[in-house]
Amino acid sequence: MSPVKKNDAEEERLATLEEIGIEEKALVYDEAGDKLLVSDDTAAIKDFYARAFQEWSLGNVEGTAEEIFEAVTFLIGDVPASGGR
Repeated sequence: MSPVKKNDAEEERLATLEEIGIEEKALVYDEAGDKLLVSDDTAAIKDFYARAFQEWSLGNVEGTAEEIFEAVTFLIGDVPASGGR
């Protein structure tokens, strides 16, 4: 796969997983600060991982299982904590 296509696939995967993370309440979009925050709700984070893999198994998220795991881990690790949401 060319670097451009790989980069596009990664961006699409991250965007899709961000939406799933928000739906599962593991990620919170702060409109005032225009940034994405990670919830301190461990159950929501576990649900985010589970949903990400479920959507992957249904073909709704492209990539390998390892890429899905790394992307979710990146999103919850790269985003500041929301502090009580």
